Formats: sequence, structure tokens, C-alpha cells
Amino acid sequence: MVRPRKPGEAAADWFAKAEDDRMAAGERRAFDAWMADADNARAYHDVEEAWDVLGEAGGDRELLRMRSAALRAASGPSRRAVFGMAGAAIAAAGAGGAGLMMAGAAQATIRTGVGERLTAPLPDGSRVTLAPLSKIRVRFTSKVRAVRLDEGQAYFEARRASDRPFRVTAGDQIAESAGGRFQVTLGEGGSQILLEEGALQVATAEGATARRVAAGQVLSGPAATPRVTAADVDGLTAWRSGRLVFDDEALSDVVAAFNRYSADQLVLARPELGAIRVSGSFRYDGAREFAGAMQAAFGLSVRQVGDATWEIRSGERG
Repeated sequence: MVRPRKPGEAAADWFAKAEDDRMAAGERRAFDAWMADADNARAYHDVEEAWDVLGEAGGDRELLRMRSAALRAASGPSRRAVFGMAGAAIAAAGAGGAGLMMAGAAQATIRTGVGERLTAPLPDGSRVTLAPLSKIRVRFTSKVRAVRLDEGQAYFEARRASDRPFRVTAGDQIAESAGGRFQVTLGEGGSQILLEEGALQVATAEGATARRVAAGQVLSGPAATPRVTAADVDGLTAWRSGRLVFDDEALSDVVAAFNRYSADQLVLARPELGAIRVSGSFRYDGAREFAGAMQAAFGLSVRQVGDATWEIRSGERG
């Protein structure tokens, strides 16, 4: 006779799948149906709280094995064993460069390093994907789900909760949604807020008059004079699958983007090369692919000058 699975056991498995970004569309529907049961939802949130103590392991396979064991321990009546493992797990996560440091049951700071992309669950079952060199601070209460983007870029998949808004602050902009999929980027020229699905309101301060952003639109520019325009959603979110998409952009900006996303670094031999306009889609871990494109399209020479540094020169081949 097969013993029925307890909610805690199922919750540990669902959480491991969600956090490792391995949930297919069919599994996501099954998960949503499973979460509709109050006991299941409570068990899932208990597992989330237990894992918060351990920290985010950043995807290392050995740490994933440790995480699975920790999650199963967390699904039992006591989390004492999980607390005992926390030091080792957090130390290992720090070695990987991407980490989650808990300051309380529903508060966290999540960050990534150069070339690191991280998807992490949030306390309410929502998810966030961070681009390289990004940092967010999370604070969830019974009234609001609040996130502050301190640097970089984050893509949110916010679970719908009409009585508890999902609020993201980036610079002088505050984006608020009842639920949906959207991306927030913090740059030198201000914040960029892209909505893929749902409804979004953006204001310069809590309680201030908000501007509506519809699905397929992006709000960008300084907080005082933001613009709402149609967006190339696929292009602007391509980094989530490891690619960068450029449409008639200056080579200097392309180099800056590569250097943010990739462990390989590009340098221009002469500043005037930065004015060359570039279009295309490239893997951001593909310095060789990019070098070949530059040589074929512009007759530029891109050569490796260090372990992870590539120099772009003009008028030279080979």
C-alpha cells in the first residue's frame, strides 16, 4: 500500500523544483492547483521560512543536494536540524558569489556578481530573477510585499494578491502591482520598468499620482519626466536566457553591457570605435561569437589579451 504524502513532504519537493527553476508549464499548473489547498500553502510557506535560514546556494550541484536534504528536514515537526546546517550552507553559498542573507523571517538581501544570474523564490510564492551585478532587498509583511532594487536588473513573477500589493522601489520610482510579470532596471539615466503581463502603476513617491503602464509597455527616463512607450519585450528580457539583444546601439554601450553580464571583459583599443552602431543577438558568455561577428561585419580585429579580456581593434585581422 502506498502511503499518502504529507503536505510537508510535497512542499519540500515543490520548493526544490521552483527554486532550481526546473518547473515546466504543466508542473506550474499542477503546483498552482496544489497551492489552492490551505494546508498545502501553509506547508509550502513553512518550507520557505526554513530555507530562508540556510541562505541561497546559487545553483551549485553539491549545494543543491545539501539543500534537498535540508528541505526534507524542514518539512518535519522541528527545524532544529536545519538551523544547525545553516553555517555550512551559507559559507558555501558565499564561495559561489551569489547569496541570500536573512535578517528576519520575511526580510532578505539578494545579490549577484559578474556573469551570475539567479532565480530565487520569495516568501509568498512569487519569484525573482536577478541579472548579473544586481542587488535587491526584500521585506514582506501582512500588508505589503516590498522590494527595493539597489542596483542592476530584476525580473519579477508576482503571485496575484489584490489585498497585498507587490511594490518595487528603484531609485525615485515606485512600481506597484497586484500581480503579474515585470522587469525593473536601475541605470545612470534613471529606472526602466517593463510590464510583460498584468497591470502596473508607477509613482515617484508613495501616495503620489501614479502613471499606468500596460502590458507590452516600458516606462523609462528620469523620474521627473518619464516616458511610456511600446517595448520589445523579448529583446529586453533576453538576458534571462543568456542572450543580449542590440538594435542599432553604439559599440561603447554594447561593450558596457557585455562587461556587466559576462565574465569575459571587452575593451576598445581606441575610444572612437565606440561610435560604431551594432545590431544583433549574442550570448553574453560568447566572447568568441561576438568577436567573429565584429570581424565579419566591420573588419575589426578582436583578440584575447588576457585570461578573460578581449581587445577590439580596427583595421587588423587575425
